[in-house]
Amino acid sequence: MSNFEDQTLALAGMFQSAILINQLAHGESINQAAFDCSLDSLFTLQAHSIEDIYGHGDGLILGLKSLKVYLEGNKDATSALIAYYILSMIKLSGRLTDDESMIKKIQQGLADIEQQAVQFEMSPSAKLHKVDGLYQATISQIKPRIIVQGDQVHLTNSDNTSRIRTLLFAGIRATVLWKQKGGSRLKLLFSRKKYLQQADRLLRRF
Repeated sequence: MSNFEDQTLALAGMFQSAILINQLAHGESINQAAFDCSLDSLFTLQAHSIEDIYGHGDGLILGLKSLKVYLEGNKDATSALIAYYILSMIKLSGRLTDDESMIKKIQQGLADIEQQAVQFEMSPSAKLHKVDGLYQATISQIKPRIIVQGDQVHLTNSDNTSRIRTLLFAGIRATVLWKQKGGSRLKLLFSRKKYLQQADRLLRRF
């Protein structure tokens, strides 16, 4: 797999998180396979490739389709929010990668959660709340914070906010992967056609 294919998969991971966050914040139903794919990506730390991180099935289709819509310039009422979440992830990921101690804390925290989930047969809800707590103890401390916009009733529901913070976590992880494979804001701006072609190829493969 080329670096550009890897970049496209990571970008799709970013867009998938952003789309799901927006849907949860507005009380919309979400694609559970897509959510599970984003969640699982946080705990796949020793993968040989980005495709291994996101699996080889349909878990990233929502992200690839969302990326394709963005690259084609088809804007709707949610486009500005999605763009805000993506740009915020890019900014936060840059600050995170400058903080080696926080990266180690996150890696250890995720490893501990995974171990506890197996050892104590933790429920999916309990696991999400653990991830939420780790997010608040780490990435939430980086300024400026990402402000999620939506309906207050959904933004104050603890289960919902845990899922949203988990997706922010997954989106930032995807952004770090994207940058590691050579992605940048300039490349996103000037290589749209190439990313679009890769997204089409990947959608046909999945």
